[in-house]
Amino acid sequence: MRRSLTAVAVFLVLATCAIVLNAVLVDDFTRPAEPRDGGTLMRTPSGTANVKVEGEGPPIVLIHGFGAALDWWDEIAPGLAHDHTVIRLDLLGHGGTEAPRSGYAIERQAALVREVLDRLGVARATLVGHSMGGEVAVAFTSANPNAVERLVLIDSPPNPERSFTLRTRAGFTPLIGQVLWHLRTDGVLRQGLAQGFAPGFKVPEKFVADLWQLTYSAFHQAHDGSVAYVAAEDAPARLARLDPSPKLLVIFGAQDALIPTASAKQFDTVPGARLVMIDGAGHSPMVEKPDETLQAMRRFFAENTR
Repeated sequence: MRRSLTAVAVFLVLATCAIVLNAVLVDDFTRPAEPRDGGTLMRTPSGTANVKVEGEGPPIVLIHGFGAALDWWDEIAPGLAHDHTVIRLDLLGHGGTEAPRSGYAIERQAALVREVLDRLGVARATLVGHSMGGEVAVAFTSANPNAVERLVLIDSPPNPERSFTLRTRAGFTPLIGQVLWHLRTDGVLRQGLAQGFAPGFKVPEKFVADLWQLTYSAFHQAHDGSVAYVAAEDAPARLARLDPSPKLLVIFGAQDALIPTASAKQFDTVPGARLVMIDGAGHSPMVEKPDETLQAMRRFFAENTR
């Protein structure tokens, strides 16, 4: 009798451990979609996306960067919505969009954007991409040149060069990164996000919550996909070989600690490209200096509608 009870106890312990381990692994690799930040869910062939649409007028698509979500555009989206239909979406693995186990190549993220626009009946739009979102915008433009009215890249890396902190780089390392992922706290995530802004800028708490949405799979695969995309061919070269090349505005924060500001000059190889440096801003000027960012975009729009 005692042996039977012991066997049952061992079985229950092992079963519980298996359930917990399975839950941990599932959390590491997958997450279902859920509406967040005022968005609604939209089913597409690439996955179920969290999408938010505001305003009326010519369509403009805002594409966030790595580890972010559609709420990173909150400071400028209302201003754009005065005279545009503003379309925001969370990329795969980010925000409220589903996190699959794999499939985070930049080209697949661009396909998701295309599918969302198709569902909304948008044939042509202005694309605005921040950081990794700029790579997605470039991939979209390369695949759909006639669907892009204008292109705005905000602190988007033209090549693989980027300067993450030691802890963040460790997070991308197999096994070590997964262990660190289970040890993360609000403070650790906040510290990592700080590099995305100029020194002294207070990281919004909602951005910490956005980073919690990433599974480990999304975290390291989205990063790897981003680096691989510009390593295969740099972003300026991809745009320059399009005929005609898109009307391009490149915005950079003068205090960007992630992407060397000097690299912004590489976009000069794109015919007609315009570069605007925003003083006092780091890697995310649309958050840190929204008025200046919006003014630069409006000037660019006005110049290209005459």
